[in-house]
Amino acid sequence: MKQIKYAILTIVLGLGLTSCGDSFLTQYPEGGVLLEDQYKSLPDKLEGAIKGIYSKLYEYGDHDTFGQRSMDMYADIQSGDMAMKKSSYGWFESYERGNYYAYTRSYAWSFYYEIIHLANLCDIAIEPNKTEIFDGIVSGDPEETIAQQGYYYGQVLALRGWAYAHLLNIYADPRDKDNANLDDKVLPIYTGAEVAADTLGCPLSTVEEVYSRIYEDLSEAVELLDFYGKLNQRGSKLEVDADVARLILAYAMLNHGDQSSIVADGKNCYQIALEQAQAVISGGKYPMLKLNALTTTGFSDVQAANWMWAEDVTVENTTALGSFFGQVDIHTYSYAAAGDTKSIDSNLYDEIAATGWDARKDWFRDGAGESPIGNGPKKSGFAYCPDGKFYCPKTKHTTDLSKVDRDWLCDNVFMRVELAYLIAAEAAYSNGDDATAMDYLDLLCAERIADGKSAEYSAWKAATSVENAIIYNWRVEMWGEGYSMQLFRRLQKTKTLGKNHLSRSNKTISISADGELFQCQIPTSEVRYNPSLGTGKTSLTHKN
Repeated sequence: MKQIKYAILTIVLGLGLTSCGDSFLTQYPEGGVLLEDQYKSLPDKLEGAIKGIYSKLYEYGDHDTFGQRSMDMYADIQSGDMAMKKSSYGWFESYERGNYYAYTRSYAWSFYYEIIHLANLCDIAIEPNKTEIFDGIVSGDPEETIAQQGYYYGQVLALRGWAYAHLLNIYADPRDKDNANLDDKVLPIYTGAEVAADTLGCPLSTVEEVYSRIYEDLSEAVELLDFYGKLNQRGSKLEVDADVARLILAYAMLNHGDQSSIVADGKNCYQIALEQAQAVISGGKYPMLKLNALTTTGFSDVQAANWMWAEDVTVENTTALGSFFGQVDIHTYSYAAAGDTKSIDSNLYDEIAATGWDARKDWFRDGAGESPIGNGPKKSGFAYCPDGKFYCPKTKHTTDLSKVDRDWLCDNVFMRVELAYLIAAEAAYSNGDDATAMDYLDLLCAERIADGKSAEYSAWKAATSVENAIIYNWRVEMWGEGYSMQLFRRLQKTKTLGKNHLSRSNKTISISADGELFQCQIPTSEVRYNPSLGTGKTSLTHKN
């Protein structure tokens, strides 16, 4: 078995990542067997393996499956906040129509479970030194090898917890946070122990059990990265640091959604979410994007001070046409510019405009297609398209296909600090503290109020409930970043879509009536090849 384990890990080192095919449970990828002594002689083997996991975040599969940013698009389009009025090539069209195909649920399943599987292989490699890693925190003076492994182990745990959290958001039932059904069987849990034992497949665990796994992984990740991050230099923003781990944990606890359930240390999920978000904000490592830079960055540069976790896109790793900017940016030569345009839902845009104060309106063209930035083209037909958010800065003044960006080097954001303010606001509100919730929204909106519009903001705030203010800011601030569907699932709100949708224009959707559209079924192949999968109460019976 040792030969097989090292063979798997070496393939990760040499190839980055390979497709898991129909099932993440494939234990034996093709390739030669590397003997244990040969593996031990490889330089930087653990670091290379972890970089292989990170490469999965932006791994290209097809023009609608290019890692995490394609999953973000799935969430925002399926829930209706990102709209498609036209589809010439068909990518993402099924989401726009409120459907998904079998390959979609298979891709999401394999994408996150392969990250879990690869993290578990790293877990196995670190296993002999785990005691020393945690003892090193207590002593405060670990030896160099342990200090490095502790840093890597924190990242491994964070990525595994992150992947499990995403799986819950996709495959678990949409749950009312006040009536959370945490006993539903939903996902199999795998850790390094199951992989080491050559487990063919685990049975479904409950929602509560998966959240417990997430909490344990991420709380330990925060502890490890807090300490060992001081002894190691972060290689790039692609690496998870302690603050990124804190917000992964905070967001997972926000989605946990049960005020009465004590998670740890006598605290419920909302208290934990608030504390973790507050720690990121008070730490001050990542400043919020300022008003004067709201429409100037293109949300396309990994060096942005407010970006916490991101990919630096280079000529070596760009996925070109099949990329987030290729699909969304009308200033880049690809689908958005050539016919598969993506835009903000027109009703949501109208809501932004109606506030009278929100400078984020200039992230989008208006209903006539007028550009809000610079001296660029007016009324060019790209109504409601993003023009001040997610664009290539060097070509932002043109949509001429002969002049738009053809390098596809805009960077991918996975997390920015503004998320902390939204989590803090909703966590405080969900725990009954409206005043603290509004304090955090005020901090965020202070950098979003257009010059001279403070009175309009005050009037809007006075006329808007705390809950609706939270929902509004989630939808506007995080548009295009993958949070819309989970907001819709978490808060169980009905929404009426705008006029700029292919087949759902003016359609009213709700979780109670349309819940199956916002939850994927476990892939048939997984049910077939995992002998331990019993039929869960909800997860295996959906019609879609």
